[in-house]
Amino acid sequence: MSMMDSVQAWLSEIRLVTETECMSVLQGKSLSQDLQHSSTTLIKFGIDAVRSQSHNISNEFSKLFKCVEGEKWRHVNPLTVQVTCHIRSLIQECNKCIHHTPNFILEQQEVVMGECAKLAQQVEVSMSSKPKMSSVKIPLVNQLTFLGQSFSRFVDMALGYLVQKLVETLDESHTPLALTSCISTVISLGLEGEHMCYILSREGCIRALFEISRTDTLEFAHVQSLRALATICCVPESILELEKEGGVDILTDILCDATVSEAVRGEAAGVVAQITSPCLDNFQHIAGFLENVQDLLSALINLCFATSSHETFLLGAAAIANITFMDSQTCEILQQLDAPRLLIEASALPKAKSLFVKDQIATVLANMATTELSRRDIVAYNGIPLLINFLQQRPAGCKQDVEIAACERLQQKAAIALTRLCRDEMTAQIIVELQGIPRLVQLCRSIEERNNSEAVLVASLASLRKICSLCENPDITTVDYHQLIKPRLMDSFLLCSQTDENFV
Repeated sequence: MSMMDSVQAWLSEIRLVTETECMSVLQGKSLSQDLQHSSTTLIKFGIDAVRSQSHNISNEFSKLFKCVEGEKWRHVNPLTVQVTCHIRSLIQECNKCIHHTPNFILEQQEVVMGECAKLAQQVEVSMSSKPKMSSVKIPLVNQLTFLGQSFSRFVDMALGYLVQKLVETLDESHTPLALTSCISTVISLGLEGEHMCYILSREGCIRALFEISRTDTLEFAHVQSLRALATICCVPESILELEKEGGVDILTDILCDATVSEAVRGEAAGVVAQITSPCLDNFQHIAGFLENVQDLLSALINLCFATSSHETFLLGAAAIANITFMDSQTCEILQQLDAPRLLIEASALPKAKSLFVKDQIATVLANMATTELSRRDIVAYNGIPLLINFLQQRPAGCKQDVEIAACERLQQKAAIALTRLCRDEMTAQIIVELQGIPRLVQLCRSIEERNNSEAVLVASLASLRKICSLCENPDITTVDYHQLIKPRLMDSFLLCSQTDENFV
């Protein structure tokens, strides 16, 4: 047999041969995980497509509206055609993404297409009859308004329906691949803006994530589910949903349970930090907060004390800092928990070296300095040297905008804390001896040192004036005294605010 005949024979036989190992791997491979993972991917693709196209249509719609308002009639007809065609394309895209489109969405599609037809007809009649163009302006504006409203409702329905499917996947997935993929999608959507966080909350995502965080068999997803909650809970609607689910009680239970891993408790602290953020509306009136505040603060302080992780310490400290804004009794509870000592001592450790952590520690000390017992503890545990060290941080040494902003907040809060601590001559003299006065003067005088922050300037001026009012020898020059201390606060502020730094 020739070489070619041998090869041909082998090729003929190989088609009938199967590899046992390959067949075993194929038979042992789970298809359900891949199907659920694929379903999540398709849902995310659909949401992204709807959001992207609707955003582009909204921009085109805005241009059309401005053309009508500005009576730029030659642009109205082509823009109308463009907008209506793109709306039609979006509807077709939605029907591809949503299998078995529900009736309420189909009905809204008909409403939108009807409003598109009315707009196109009005524009065509107006352009062809050539009346006094200003007379058609109001009817066109009204029709654009009707179309805009119906289109917004349609987009909201489509996104809401797709998010419902995502929540169903959260409820039904019990395998690591499918569930972690779905939660990752939730986090990704939450990071896209407040509107998506609102829709996620409205469609039951908060409930589903809390269910996962409490299910023992889904322990592999506890950290990720809590991180998703922290991502979504940035709008008032999310907080309301969290309250309905008894979220504060659940988070308190997690934080107080010593058998729960530090990573999970750290993420729970992150959720607490998010829902208690002063940036949120109604942050002071969260249901279940006052009933749990003692346990919450105790658990958070213990977490900060025990951890060696920078991220966990930051989340815990941020939660404590935010809680101090919520109720006056929180500072008293923290003082009883020995918080000033623990935080001041922790500030020297690697886990507390970042500007972001220092910002949270300064916030806690500044808020606690409003009570007499806390002031005593802060001074006794060397809080003043720490606060003066915080003042020494320089924005010029920061590389990123978020670090510069954190540095400004740190300077401001350190100055505020020093002001509140100064209730007697002894405390003021400690600040003078530790060279606090020269740095405060520098923050007032130098725009670069405070990154032109007016908040830092006001806090530094107030601190200088308080110290000098209590101390007989404040170690301040005559020029500084007459420009920073003696005038009215507003006059000193205006003097230091000027870009020209020649004060001679």
